Amino acid sequence: MEIGNLSQNQIITTFGPGSIIDAKEDSVMGLDINYWNNDGEEYRRIYFNKLASYLGVRYFLEPKQGKNSFPVIIFPDWHVCSNIKCNLVFKLSESVTGNPEIYDSKGPRCPDCGFRAYPSRFIMFCENGHIDEFPYREYLHGGPTQCQGKIRLRSSSYTSSLNSLILFCDDENCKARKTMGDALLKETFSDYSCMGRHAHRPSHSNDKCTADLIPSLRGATNVYFSIVRSALEIPPWSDKLFQIVEEKKVEVDNYIDNKKSEAEITGEEFDQASAEKIGLKIAYKKINPELMSFDRFEEIYKKIAEGASEYSEIKESEYRSILNHKSVSKNYSSFLASEEDLPGYLRVYFTRLIRIEKVREIMALKGFTRASFPDPDNDNFASIVNLAGKETGWLPAVRTSGEGIFLELNREEIENWLSSFDSKAISEIYDNEYKKYVESKGWEYRQNRDLTYVMLHSLSHVLIRELSLRSGYSTTELQERIYYSKNMCGLLIYTASGDSEGTLGGLEEMGKTSNFQDVLINALKNALICSSDPGCLRTYPGNENLNGAACHACLMIPETACENGNRLLDRRTIVPTQEKKFKGYFEKLVEEVCGINL
Repeated sequence: MEIGNLSQNQIITTFGPGSIIDAKEDSVMGLDINYWNNDGEEYRRIYFNKLASYLGVRYFLEPKQGKNSFPVIIFPDWHVCSNIKCNLVFKLSESVTGNPEIYDSKGPRCPDCGFRAYPSRFIMFCENGHIDEFPYREYLHGGPTQCQGKIRLRSSSYTSSLNSLILFCDDENCKARKTMGDALLKETFSDYSCMGRHAHRPSHSNDKCTADLIPSLRGATNVYFSIVRSALEIPPWSDKLFQIVEEKKVEVDNYIDNKKSEAEITGEEFDQASAEKIGLKIAYKKINPELMSFDRFEEIYKKIAEGASEYSEIKESEYRSILNHKSVSKNYSSFLASEEDLPGYLRVYFTRLIRIEKVREIMALKGFTRASFPDPDNDNFASIVNLAGKETGWLPAVRTSGEGIFLELNREEIENWLSSFDSKAISEIYDNEYKKYVESKGWEYRQNRDLTYVMLHSLSHVLIRELSLRSGYSTTELQERIYYSKNMCGLLIYTASGDSEGTLGGLEEMGKTSNFQDVLINALKNALICSSDPGCLRTYPGNENLNGAACHACLMIPETACENGNRLLDRRTIVPTQEKKFKGYFEKLVEEVCGINL
């Protein structure tokens, strides 16, 4: 099965295990990582325990490159004959048995007439990540049936309406006939049970599942959402000595595990500290002793072994390192940052503006969800389908070099802003709707999704939209990283779309004070008016909509660029509008610099 050259980034972000991929001759699904062929694994390993420990693995592995390097399975199994005089609907797996010639290098053929067949456009999935075939036979006959007549699917007109697609049975004693008009209605399948199937794990037994089935088109965007967790490889983690010890840490951990297993078998008492010390000495002998002393080797190992139990720990570590860039970046070739002087009128709103001239990012694929875009900080809810990382000890990942702009906002001015209007009531609306939303999804409730977060997130989006016009990068190539907690209040807009040598500098150039002033002012001007006003302007969160005044015409960006799935956005939090319940954080700036008073 030829699926063309998928890049490593595409496998991590878009076409990973569990996703449906349109191949040249058929439709396929990527298999889980325990089905991958890992020849040459040692040359593709990425060591970064800060992220690996959080994800419960020991290291990462770059996907293989080249044709046929990514294992897939044909999905869906149902196919339809392209011959308008035939239009047989058949299961390929049943037809190929004893008749292998119906599948050649150009794809499947109809077992009746020999014409080319195309994959079914209809599938089923559920919110727990299961996916299955569309029940054509049951749909046609109104439920379970004993009829085994041949099924055909024909169009009754030249319209694209599903009502024009007629499904019928050939059996002389049946002659069942039904349009596909109800095929995408959830209530049509209210009596059907999810079979708990994970098609990307063909050898695994089905799960028990009570979730409602969701009928869908094969190429719908809500069929697959990758869960990518990333970390910036910044000091001290980008230090060459740290990277050497990172590689040896796996050997030390394996030695400790082996000694622990031996103790369990023999019944002897296991001494963790002693096993660790011996493992460290064995690993140390394999490096050049001129690089560092054993004491330094052990010190770095213990620092690395601390890992991270929460994703917030990773972000807080990054935040501190970026703020302290002056003391660390001089010694690291993979991380370079420069402080910019802010003019007085901007120091009211921002405390730091830092150009990130070079930074490395590691993006790891943890798993995926179906139906709903995953929450960026929730990794333990039931609807996540985790890859087989616990079984393999690794997860697929890529390491890329990029650039960016970091902003830290002024906490004191934020407090002044919040006290200048009835922010508490509006913040409670967002908080309550967010709480209801996450509870309906079975996610953990996070209390830091307040109005300040909405403002920070909205600012990030207007800047990304403006930067895409100036930096040479499209919105799909830019990404945001929101740093917000009681210890953090900032954002990073960056690109990691370059190769190992980095990017071209167009983004960080926009971080220079003279350029950034224009970027910010134009971004705020564009947020004042939306082509969807007044409807957009009068929108409030509710009914699973977590946005206020935000739509694709004014604030939303591609979901690959947004870490929160275009949720929790409201331009009324950043600029003045005619909605007087709000007060924009940059209201005075817009009035003074832009001369606009609403």
